[in-house]
Amino acid sequence: MELLVLIVIVALVVYGLERNNHHTPEHPHLHGSTDIQNRDKERTTTDLQTHA
Repeated sequence: MELLVLIVIVALVVYGLERNNHHTPEHPHLHGSTDIQNRDKERTTTDLQTHA
């Protein structure tokens, strides 16, 4: 019985990892786009310039 539970848990973990690793082309902009504005960098630069 313990072996059966272990096999079921391993199978569910493998299934979950495969499903999570599957890349869907429905949302291509969510796969690491780099054309977004980095407002943190701009704010930090402005803050450093005002304190200097």
